[in-house]
Amino acid sequence: MSKKKFRQILLLITLGILIQYIVGSFAIIWGAVQTVFKVAMPFIIGFCIAFLINKPYVFFSEKVFRNLEKSKLRFFRNFRKPFSLFLSYVIIFGIIAFLIGIIIPQLITSFNKLAENFSSYADKFKQWLVDSADRWLHIQLKQDNDIFTMVNNLVKIITGEELQRYFTNMANTFGPNLFDTAMEFTASLYNVVMGIVTSVYFLGCKDKLLFQTKKLAVAYLPDSMLPKVFEIAELSNKMFGRYIYGRIIDSMIIGMLCFVGMSLLQFDYPLLISVVVGITNVIPMFGPFIGAIPSILILLIVNPIEALWFGLFIFALQQLDGNIIGPKVMGNSIGISGFWIMVSVIIGGGLFSIVGMFIAVPVFAIIYVLFGNMVNLRLKEKNHLQQFGQSPDTDIITDAEKPTIDFNDIKLYKTLRDNVFHHSGKKNEDTEDDFE
Repeated sequence: MSKKKFRQILLLITLGILIQYIVGSFAIIWGAVQTVFKVAMPFIIGFCIAFLINKPYVFFSEKVFRNLEKSKLRFFRNFRKPFSLFLSYVIIFGIIAFLIGIIIPQLITSFNKLAENFSSYADKFKQWLVDSADRWLHIQLKQDNDIFTMVNNLVKIITGEELQRYFTNMANTFGPNLFDTAMEFTASLYNVVMGIVTSVYFLGCKDKLLFQTKKLAVAYLPDSMLPKVFEIAELSNKMFGRYIYGRIIDSMIIGMLCFVGMSLLQFDYPLLISVVVGITNVIPMFGPFIGAIPSILILLIVNPIEALWFGLFIFALQQLDGNIIGPKVMGNSIGISGFWIMVSVIIGGGLFSIVGMFIAVPVFAIIYVLFGNMVNLRLKEKNHLQQFGQSPDTDIITDAEKPTIDFNDIKLYKTLRDNVFHHSGKKNEDTEDDFE
């Protein structure tokens, strides 16, 4: 047996043993992963908050107060970034607090009104259903009909009967473990508070942290990997930034338009339904349906004719969003067709529920762009790229323009390396003990 063959067999045996060990120790490994996430949760929350606030922070720092950098007084030069950071937090959290203070009380009022009147709505709806079936279809509906059962279950949910039973069961379950429940609540509150504090440090030390990360990458990663690593980092920042802000702004616009339209058309419970539609619109592709279906069901019980008109209104609103508002707000930030968006949302939702549905699209878009670049590069090396020509444009559903970043040139690595080691005008200070 040749040495090469022996090494291959030995490698396969080692790999098989390693896989068997991982599978057998999955519970231990998963427990360790959960522990790491639990400890790192304040940093994860802080990073997410910092990522969201970074855009207004950069706007104030680099545009609004940019002239302070040229001030002769050192105080004003040093004042620019701290004030921009403070102003960003005040505005973002101020808007959130304002919306909560305005919307939440009205939502509670609307929901209480709906809960109080829903039983009478349901009785009228069942009577209307019986009369309509008898008049138009010549069918006598019985009380044990599946439609009536669904309506009765919906009544229990809306009026609070099911909710009261749920809280009773929860109290019986968690009552004996009240201390543990209080500790979990305290831990969650601690994570949120420390996440906000950590986000301030993330943004306050952003330049230094990026500088240190680049130095680590250049120091320990092979030179051949650096262009691809920086490409992925740059592409991820661009994709997630544009996508998340685009979805949030688009959903707020849709929620407000839904409220205005429902108010003008004098539909019932406009605020309650508009909040549901706006929040669920954050989820791409399926979000409008997720928000519209329960809203239509509620209006169907309240007033069947109104539910029909609301369905047409939501359809028109989503067409407006998909063809005008969405492209204007988000542009070509994703660069993948509706088919791949649908695939990513289904897979992301199946693996990680609602959060997976939200983040699946930018993650898949990054993979899509990187893999597409690799395929084109491979075809170019084989001199087959020209024979394919342009991508077909005869489909009904077309791709958006694909964002590309050319990080394949090794000169970029040299530029990044020079920027890292000559940061702030310093020359190659490789022998420093710290990252600075």
